[in-house]
Amino acid sequence: MADERAADEVDWVLAQSRCTAAVVFERLRVHVREDVQKRNGLLDRQDGWKFEFIEDDGDFEVTRTVSSGFGGGSVNALVRFGRSGRRIVIQGEDVDVDITAIVTIDTAGHCRLVVGEAMYSDWEIRRLALEPLFFEELDEEE
Repeated sequence: MADERAADEVDWVLAQSRCTAAVVFERLRVHVREDVQKRNGLLDRQDGWKFEFIEDDGDFEVTRTVSSGFGGGSVNALVRFGRSGRRIVIQGEDVDVDITAIVTIDTAGHCRLVVGEAMYSDWEIRRLALEPLFFEELDEEE
């Protein structure tokens, strides 16, 4: 969680005008795409997973594909990112992710995302959303 002290003086009107859900959502889109590339580039993982970034009608999602061993694979989980007003909604399918974040500024004038009573920066939201998809520990029996 972001830990910022209250600034003595902040042009909060200007800061809030620059902190819109549209701006934050586009920043998430860019960084999530980069996260997918980084995760696919990890060489020490033996899980056989491949991740794909997919854009769909303004929203985007990250899918996890399990290799079938024959050059193909099937999607076994995904995380979808969408926007509704000042809210960014992130939901998983076959992975435990359900986040609704409201875009606002913190006491230092930085753009943040609020989930419940906690305030997060965009990298923290990306971690909350993608960590279960990227690094889920599966039972040996599956």
